Amino acid sequence: MTTLMKYRWTFATMVMATLLLSACSAKGDMTNPAESLKSVALIFQSSQGDYWKTVRMGAEAAAKEFNLQISITSPERGEDINGQLELVHQAIKDGADGLVLAANDFDFEGFTEIAELAASKHISVITIDSEADSPQAKGYIGINNYEAGQKAAKKLMELVGERGRIAVMSFDKGTKNTRQREAGLLEELAKYPQVQLADKEYCDTDSVHCEGLAEKLLGMDQPIDGLVALNAISSIGAASTIHRMGLAGKVKVVTFDNTPENIGFLQDGVIQATIIQNPFIMGYLGVKHVAQAIDGHKIPEFIDTGTKVIDQENMFWLDNQKLLFPFVQ
Repeated sequence: MTTLMKYRWTFATMVMATLLLSACSAKGDMTNPAESLKSVALIFQSSQGDYWKTVRMGAEAAAKEFNLQISITSPERGEDINGQLELVHQAIKDGADGLVLAANDFDFEGFTEIAELAASKHISVITIDSEADSPQAKGYIGINNYEAGQKAAKKLMELVGERGRIAVMSFDKGTKNTRQREAGLLEELAKYPQVQLADKEYCDTDSVHCEGLAEKLLGMDQPIDGLVALNAISSIGAASTIHRMGLAGKVKVVTFDNTPENIGFLQDGVIQATIIQNPFIMGYLGVKHVAQAIDGHKIPEFIDTGTKVIDQENMFWLDNQKLLFPFVQ
């Protein structure tokens, strides 16, 4: 073989090898990039209402920032504990790397067991909105419910004048969030000897039931001077009934959360104040910290996302507008 022929053969061999390597590389590039992303399952109490929509918005912003693949699910009904547990089991079965859980009731034994099951499969668990007792949960992101109850009581005393008959509308009797809010509220009210707790009712997540119970409270033989509603649904039910019965301004009302209904009733003077949370940052930090936990970083046991008392005087302040209307920022 001549020198020229040897050169041509060597050159051709190099070209073929290069083409083969390129083909292999191209074949490797055809894999779906999403398959290499860490997967996080977010399981909420409900998909309904602006509160959970705002939590979702914060979670999606964090997922984009930290390059995570997320799925967001919830049971059809907020009180469906078993349905939520099934969703958690499915997320574990699907091989999620992380779990952000807003449980309906962490006092229910099944949620402690599910956290332990997730931990046994090396799935990082972060809880938001409601706190878990399980040591398997890496951290809790949400409000101090006891302090929120205190704020509601203090504001009502400003409005009522430190005396009178007070009624309470609450939710999900027996759950930790309910107990903590009630404890803060009642222990603060106990500081005022001339304040009488007239009655307390629980309406869960049924708005029609909330309205019926509110009508019962407002129709007592001895009228009430103030009313506190400790979650969004009971707040809407109480305010709607007060408006319908023509009692706006006569009964002082402190509610929870910034639903469109609450904001409208606040503007109209049916509600005098509402205690609002920051669900956007709750969702954002939930996803951010589960991403850090997946990577092996230590997570704070509790991050307080804070509450704020909003009334007719401060509701139009710029910072408060951002909290009241997160979808338009």
